Amino acid sequence: MERPRLPIPFIVASMVAGALQPLIALVDTYFAAQLSTQDLACLALGGGIASSVGWVGGQLIGGFPGVLGRLKGASKDDEAAQLAGQALWLAIGLGLILVTPLGWLLGHVVMAITESEATGSGARHYLQLRLLGLPFEMAGFVAFGVLRAGFHAVWTPILVMAVALIANSVYNAILVFGFGLGLTGLALGSSLAALTAVGCASFPIGRWGGWRSAAGRRAVRRFELSPMTQLSVQLGGKALWRGLFLNAVLVGSSVYAERFSTPELAAHGLALQIWLLLAFVIDGFAHAGTAFGSQLIGSGEHHQARTLGWRLMRHSVILCVVLCALLALSWSGIARLIGLDGVAQMAFATLLLPMMAQTVPASAAFVADGLLKGAGDLGFLAAQMVAASALVFPIALVVLGDSLQGLWWAVCAWVTARALLCTWRLSGDRWVAVAVGQMRSKSS
Repeated sequence: MERPRLPIPFIVASMVAGALQPLIALVDTYFAAQLSTQDLACLALGGGIASSVGWVGGQLIGGFPGVLGRLKGASKDDEAAQLAGQALWLAIGLGLILVTPLGWLLGHVVMAITESEATGSGARHYLQLRLLGLPFEMAGFVAFGVLRAGFHAVWTPILVMAVALIANSVYNAILVFGFGLGLTGLALGSSLAALTAVGCASFPIGRWGGWRSAAGRRAVRRFELSPMTQLSVQLGGKALWRGLFLNAVLVGSSVYAERFSTPELAAHGLALQIWLLLAFVIDGFAHAGTAFGSQLIGSGEHHQARTLGWRLMRHSVILCVVLCALLALSWSGIARLIGLDGVAQMAFATLLLPMMAQTVPASAAFVADGLLKGAGDLGFLAAQMVAASALVFPIALVVLGDSLQGLWWAVCAWVTARALLCTWRLSGDRWVAVAVGQMRSKSS
C-alpha cells in the first residue's frame, strides 16, 4: 500500500498562517512596551487570559473540524455545509452569551490573584474590553475549520491572517497613538481585528459553498441541530475540559510569574508569546493531521491515517531543530527589539534553554493531538491534559519553580508528559475505533 503523501504546501501555508496569529499579540506587546513596563505587565496578564478565553471558547465547538473532515472524506458535502452553517451561528451565539458574565467573573478573579493593585486593575480593564471580540474569535475557529478541514485551503488562511495582522496594527496605531487610548486602544484594536478576520474569511467560504449560513442561523434559533452538529457539540464538551486545563497552565504561569517582580512578569509575557508563536508554527503539521487524517478516516483508510500521523511527527522534529537554531541566534535581539528594560532583559535571557528544550516534545504532542482531534478522540485528549496539567505541572512547579527559569522548566515537563501520553495513544487502535463508532452512531 502506497504511503500517504505529505501535503507540503498545506503544511507550509498553515505554518505561515499560524505564525501570523501570535504576531498579532507580539504587535500588541510592542505597542504596550512603548507605553510603559507597567502597561506591558498588564497586557501580559490580561492579554494572556483574554487569549485563553477566546481559545477555550472555540473548544465549545472543538469537535467540528474533525467531524467536518470525516464527512468530506465520506463525500457527504451537503451534510458538511449544513454542519458548517450551524457551527458558525452556534459560535457567535455562545460568544454573545458569554461576554458579560465572563467579563464580570474574570475581572474579579484577576483582582483577587494579583499582588499589585496597579497590575490587577490594568489587566482587568484590558481583559473586559478585549472580551467584546469573543463572538468573532469563536466564529474564526469555525471559519478556519471550514477552510482547512473542508477545502484544504492553502493560501486563503494566510490571506485572512495577514489582513487581521495589518488591521490590528492599523487599529493600534490609530487608537493608541492617534487617540491616546493606551491599553483601551490595544483591547479595542484586537476585538476589531477578530471581526475583520471573520469578515475576510466569509467571502471565499460563501463563494465555495462551504457553509449554509442562513439555514444555519434558522436551525440554531429553533434549536433544530443536525445529528453531526450535535456530535460536534458533544465532542466540544470534552474539548472544553482539555482547553480549560491547557490554558490553566498558561494563565497560571503568568499569575505565578507575577509573584517575582514586574520586570520578570514582563519577560515572562514576552517568552509566552514566543512559545505561542512556536506552537502555532508547529501546528502546521497538526492542522495537516486533523484535515487530511480526518478525511482518510472518513473514507475508511485508517492505516493510511496512522501512517500519515507518524510521518508528520518525524518531519516536525526537523522543523524543531531549525527553530532551536533560530532561537539561539535571535534571543537577545528579541528583547532589545521589543524594548524590554535592563532588568527584564536579564530575566528574559535565562529562559532560552528551557524554551529550546521543550520544542521537540512539543512537536510530538501537537502533531499527535491534531490527528486524534481529527478522529474525534477528544475524551482521551481531555484526560491526558488533566493528567499533565493537574498532576505533572504542579509537581514540577513545586520542585523547580523557585525562579522564573524554574517555572519554564516546569512548562517543559508539562509538555513532555503530554507528548508521551499522546504518542502512546496513537500507537494503539482505540482512537480508530472511537472515530468509526461516532460516525456510525450518528448516521444510523
